[in-house]
Amino acid sequence: MVAQGFGMSSGTSEDVGLRAGWRAGWELVWPVDCAGCGRPGVAICGRCRAAVAGPAFFTPLVGWPPGWGAWAACGYGGVPARLLNAWKERGRTDLTRPLGAGLGAAVRACRAASGDRSSEWLLVPVPTTSGARRHRGGDLMADLTRQAAGACRSDWAGPPPKPVRALRHVRRVQDQAALGAAGRRANLRGALAVRPASVNLVAGRNCLVVDDVVTTGTTAAEAARALTSVGARVVGACFLSVTFRRQEVLEEG
Repeated sequence: MVAQGFGMSSGTSEDVGLRAGWRAGWELVWPVDCAGCGRPGVAICGRCRAAVAGPAFFTPLVGWPPGWGAWAACGYGGVPARLLNAWKERGRTDLTRPLGAGLGAAVRACRAASGDRSSEWLLVPVPTTSGARRHRGGDLMADLTRQAAGACRSDWAGPPPKPVRALRHVRRVQDQAALGAAGRRANLRGALAVRPASVNLVAGRNCLVVDDVVTTGTTAAEAARALTSVGARVVGACFLSVTFRRQEVLEEG
């Protein structure tokens, strides 16, 4: 059975030179500004890069078992929100690497807290809908997950983390933005499943759910449900940024 993973491509030095020359020419015509603060001449300045780089912190997720929760590199708002909006909605794929480094910081923090230094972890992104892929020109979460895995490898003891695109949507869902916690749970219940070709890959393995932003945690919980339904061991969830609706968290307990 063929596993659904991420292909890693490596260009030649000639390819890299061509891409660098193309980008330099593009920026002469359409200069790039920092997506976080508007500083001219850079895709992301040092200060804005630092805003999404961590250190990662732990925060509980509504509806998850006690002790489970999310690790995130930053709060959602201000600079991180502007960077994510530019990345997702304005085609700023040049931000994938710095944002992936922030997500990688959350992954490393989660593993350090777990005490697991020997087993392999699979990084499983929340799947992007087909509509979002068409709108954004690709699967941005797949790219972000791959960058996060790469950012972890330099100081990761044991087998390096492996990004695996194991989940898929099995029915259409509403836009989550206007829904409360209860509405999100109803909207997502049963919406995700493990790809048939990935069942044997994730069964019995340590899987970490990853996404770019968490609000109430219902999407991550649905991803965890789908993974555990085929025998995967979900070790937690990691996000680049977190924005909780605090009143709903209190009401839900």
